[in-house]
Amino acid sequence: MDKIYRRETQLGGTPKKKKNEKNRKRNVIMNFRVSPTEKEAIDARIAMTGLSKSDFFIESCMYQKILVHGNIRTFTEIKNRMEEIAADIDRNPKLEDLDDEKAMLLKTILEILDSRFGKEK
Repeated sequence: MDKIYRRETQLGGTPKKKKNEKNRKRNVIMNFRVSPTEKEAIDARIAMTGLSKSDFFIESCMYQKILVHGNIRTFTEIKNRMEEIAADIDRNPKLEDLDDEKAMLLKTILEILDSRFGKEK
């Protein structure tokens, strides 16, 4: 008789959710440290855009040009990623079939190389 008053989630079938658990696509947390001066400058820029902090950082990281000062670590990483992409292209030469992750890597590498070597000042 006591089962009449229980919620469906308590009867089984549907797992209980934790207090702060939500259905979210973005469930990975990224942290970094800044100085108080940098924080003030970043907060001012965010306020001027009207975006939320998370949207601002995602837009900034994903869609703005980046200036790379090359070093051996940078070039080694680019070389390793290009070898991965080349192996995928060798297996399937149609660039349309390149998976999204590899396509994004290739685009990023080309943007870096273009910004560094594409324009002579």
